[in-house]
Amino acid sequence: MRHWPLTQLTLTTTDLVLRVPDDGRLDELAQVAADGVVPAGAVYFPQPWASGTPRESARSVVQNHWWARGDWREDNWRLLLAVFHDGQVIGQQNLSAHDFLVTREARTGFWLGRRFQGRGFGTQMRAAALYLAFDCLGAQRVISTAFADNAASRRVSQKFGYEPGGVRRLAVGHRLVEAHDDVLTADRWHRLSRQPIKVEGFEECRSLFGVPAPPPPVDVVRHV
Repeated sequence: MRHWPLTQLTLTTTDLVLRVPDDGRLDELAQVAADGVVPAGAVYFPQPWASGTPRESARSVVQNHWWARGDWREDNWRLLLAVFHDGQVIGQQNLSAHDFLVTREARTGFWLGRRFQGRGFGTQMRAAALYLAFDCLGAQRVISTAFADNAASRRVSQKFGYEPGGVRRLAVGHRLVEAHDDVLTADRWHRLSRQPIKVEGFEECRSLFGVPAPPPPVDVVRHV
């Protein structure tokens, strides 16, 4: 889509492809959510979509994507990427930021359909988001939040060397939950031994993130 270049952005890992879904693939993503994301009785997210009825969960995913597109601003953006394995939609990876040019701080979030969990896909999804944040956008910090019930998400953060950033107490419905904020800095990220990530279409949508292009290289001519 010429007038919404985020549709050209594609991140590729060893096993996965991440990109903004068109409405047809968004419908497939919504069905993955309807089929189940969270174990019965667990609380993974502050929003009720993951614990609603299948129809409520699916509709919430669709509306969330539409809202993120319509509300996008350079100083307040939420990138919602569908995740594909062998052409099949399996989950969603998020990267968001507020006043990014000032704070240089972004947040990640993700979910996988239950039948796709436990296969290492969450680690690859996070790696792709972190590569986009640090290597393409120039982030200095990325924060991941996981509820106490969501041990799998916290294990992914540990793999990348996140450091504890504090614990918050939240009310989700009528239940008290602890939200763990973990922080990864650019210095720690660049010291990691990382899997290859391929990024396509970033320059076409760079301006939507409000991130200026790097200056062109300067040819230096030395006179002897």
